[in-house]
Amino acid sequence: MRIPSAAPTRLSGDEAAAVRAAVDRVITDGPWILGPEVESFEADFAAYTGLAHTVGVGNGTDALVVAMTALGLAPGAGVLVAADEGGYAATAARLAGLVPVVMDLAPSSTVVDASTAAAAHRPGVEAIVVTHLHGDAVPLAELDAWRRAQGLALVEDCAQAHGLRVGDRHVGSTGDAATFSFYPTKNLGAVGDGGLVGFSDPAVAERARALRQYGWVDERFRPDLAGGRNTRLDPLQAAVLSARLPHLDERNRRRRELANRWREALAGSAVLWGDPATTVAHHAVVVTDDRDGLADHLAAHDIDTAVHYPHLVGEMPGLRAEGGPAPVAASVARRILSLPCFPELSEAEADQVGTALNDWRPRG
Repeated sequence: MRIPSAAPTRLSGDEAAAVRAAVDRVITDGPWILGPEVESFEADFAAYTGLAHTVGVGNGTDALVVAMTALGLAPGAGVLVAADEGGYAATAARLAGLVPVVMDLAPSSTVVDASTAAAAHRPGVEAIVVTHLHGDAVPLAELDAWRRAQGLALVEDCAQAHGLRVGDRHVGSTGDAATFSFYPTKNLGAVGDGGLVGFSDPAVAERARALRQYGWVDERFRPDLAGGRNTRLDPLQAAVLSARLPHLDERNRRRRELANRWREALAGSAVLWGDPATTVAHHAVVVTDDRDGLADHLAAHDIDTAVHYPHLVGEMPGLRAEGGPAPVAASVARRILSLPCFPELSEAEADQVGTALNDWRPRG
């Protein structure tokens, strides 16, 4: 049996029934653009995360664009982004008329911190995007204090961190804006695409609400704000997300359980990214000097893997990112491999993965 790296269409049980009922309701009752389904999900997600104001948009990248635009960053301003964030925040910065500036990861770490942000900072930088990658939280206390001292806006990219809490606070509650993607493979996934941006400031949230629909403020068909776009969360996707939200914590528990099984199976051979106590295991990422050997071993056991992400932001010509080299991030990128880790993975499949990991030994 071939085990995929992800399988978002494997819905079953009460969750599948709730999704089908939500889709039928929207198709039958409408409306098909914005309306009560979107408003209801925005309210449900705000209550779940503790975010004060939420605005549904078309996808996670647009959430970042709308966040940066609503925060009023100057045209051409710099935005600090992690070298390993996959290019999503850097793409959004370019779409918002800003310049991505690369931060390296901290030595002996897998995240940015205040020291790497300070090393990348330069005149003209007005914001920093912190990406909670793979379902693990970037420690923010020192970094938040540093950016406040510099007068920088903070955007938390939580696209891979639905349900992730540090203490009693959901990630996204520290920054000026929090962004989420509901791409089908996310911890909370739609049956298409979708995104959301949250704010603590109601005035910024209102700007974002206008920006998602052409910049209309007072009336339709008259853009009042520059930077408006067409990026409305689809009501069908909003209804699906509302139906799936009550299942998120249990789905994250299953992800964490699987990641811990992989961690135990790999003991002595490799390490797994993240804090097992807090992760929501969007990806189960092995860090090993024998990445290719592990991938080949798992492929021979009919197990698919992936690399999140094979290229650093500074290696993506189309983004024209600025900043210095990122040697720590480059070293990490050469050593990471993502294992199958999704809630619908069957027990037989989990046993197959666990056995293969337990049998593997790195070369050299």
